[in-house]
Amino acid sequence: MKRKFNILIVEDELMIAEMTREMLLDLKYSVVGIAKDHDAAIDYLAKSEDIDLVILDINLGREKTGIDIAEVIQDQYEIPFIYLTSYSDPKTIKKAAQTSPAAYLLKPFIKSDLYTTIEIIIARNLKSEGTILIKDGDLNVKLKTRDIHYIMSDNNYLEVFTLRKKYIVRNSLDGFLEELNDSNFIRIHRSYAANILKIEAVNGQYVLVGEAKLPLSRTHKQEVIDLFMSR
Repeated sequence: MKRKFNILIVEDELMIAEMTREMLLDLKYSVVGIAKDHDAAIDYLAKSEDIDLVILDINLGREKTGIDIAEVIQDQYEIPFIYLTSYSDPKTIKKAAQTSPAAYLLKPFIKSDLYTTIEIIIARNLKSEGTILIKDGDLNVKLKTRDIHYIMSDNNYLEVFTLRKKYIVRNSLDGFLEELNDSNFIRIHRSYAANILKIEAVNGQYVLVGEAKLPLSRTHKQEVIDLFMSR
């Protein structure tokens, strides 16, 4: 059975938005909603926790563009997005490329174009999507490893930080990293490990992961800096 993505459409032209919605429904995907501008899109993103993909028009005919929305998605939500655009000029594409879209779709497009693009994204995500099972109170939670930003050891417990939540796990840092079995996670201190893909800056004393300033020990400094610079 095809995996069903929950998709948000951001498009200010009603006919195109409705056409895209009908295509997605015909292809058995789920449409979370249609946002016609920047504010509506940000509102959907803030209120919904089950958006798997955003189809995002670059030009929304307003001061805030699809690229502005993409920057918010990139910084806060870690959701793949497809740019939908009638613009193919190098200047627009270069600016859009800086936000790391999963794909582009040029208008006008047909259902098979949409299907192929989404299925490639699904396959790519499934291939790279490792998970780890952790306890969260009485619940067993399957957490995507790519969603983990960093881990802090506190005696016999760990604090596992994602974008939206902190989980308390009974384990050692070495044991947890062994379970993760993911080369993107690296020790930065005897009490800390971080996802190298989430590190935004590094110096000789600390690393920045979002707004968190994490200590960097001399023992791990060179390895962290070398790996950070190579990514």
